[in-house]
This record gives sequence, C-alpha cells and structure tokens, in this order.
Amino acid sequence: MKTMNLGDTIILFVGFYFLISTAMMKVHGKVNRMMKSKKYDETKAKDLPGFINHMFVPNIVIGVITMIVGFAHYFAVDIYGKQQLGLYIYVAYVVVFFIYAIYLALAQKKYLSPE
Repeated sequence: MKTMNLGDTIILFVGFYFLISTAMMKVHGKVNRMMKSKKYDETKAKDLPGFINHMFVPNIVIGVITMIVGFAHYFAVDIYGKQQLGLYIYVAYVVVFFIYAIYLALAQKKYLSPE
C-alpha cells in the first residue's frame, strides 16, 4: 500500500486552508493576512467589501486547484510511478498560481490602496 508523501500532504492542506480562509474572510469581513501585502492597511482600504467579493471566486478556484494538485501528484508519482508527469503537474500549477498572484496584486491595488 502506498502512502501520500509529506509534500503532497502539505499541498493538500494549503488548498484546504485557502478554502477555509476564504470562507472566514467572507463571513467576518476581514482580509486574511495571506491575501494582502504589508503595504496595504485594512483600515485605510478604499473598498474592503469590494475586495472580498472580487477575490471570493478566484480564492475558491485556487484552493480547489491546489487540493487537486496534491492528489494528482500523489496518484501520478506514488501510485502510477510517472515521475515526469508529477513534474508537469507542478510546473502547470506554478503557472496557474503565478496568474493568480498577478490577479491578486491587481485587486489589492484597485481595492485596498488608500484614496
């Protein structure tokens, strides 16, 4: 029986953390510190509820994708023994996460920068 390695487990939990923190952000109206740069102050934000609403769906999507990557890498490498496929999965995830990071930075600039 194969067991999930530590890296895939951490990736899976990071995806789960994305989902939980997004739900908490929506419920409590406070931006999680992983979602904002240190240069933006929540109290001086131009439109904090707008930022939360704008980033809700992308955060859910990146959380689900992160969890899928953890499982996909586990199945590709540990179950099927396809090391190269595991590498392709990680490279694709880095590209997707880079796009998400750019989207997040633009949303921070639009909604969290003071007027």
